[in-house]
Amino acid sequence: MKIYVAGSIIDQDLLRPIGARLWALGHEITGTWLHEHATSLPLNVESFNKKLAIKDIAEVQQADLLILDARKSSGGKNVEWGLALGQFQHKSIWLVGEETNVFHYLADRKFVTWDECIDFLKGDK
Repeated sequence: MKIYVAGSIIDQDLLRPIGARLWALGHEITGTWLHEHATSLPLNVESFNKKLAIKDIAEVQQADLLILDARKSSGGKNVEWGLALGQFQHKSIWLVGEETNVFHYLADRKFVTWDECIDFLKGDK
């Protein structure tokens, strides 16, 4: 299954191992943001951020499943959540953590922890 892990860039180091665990289960991780670093390209901040946003939109669209890490953040992950909601006919959306806005209540599945979510994907329900 193609999975997009949505989360805050400030939690990148915490979520990178989650992506690795999902990949080890045989899933494709479409969210390359987990492994991004600041650009060394000769782009200004505005151009760089536009390119990142376009890439993230394409990667959300490629996924069969978006899993949102619900820790507080700057908000970009909620845009990704909204994109996934707009594709509800074609993808599932799961939430790990507590709801922080009204749209999180639309999750197809909710988990308290990442371990619980990963166990569900493994079939250990």
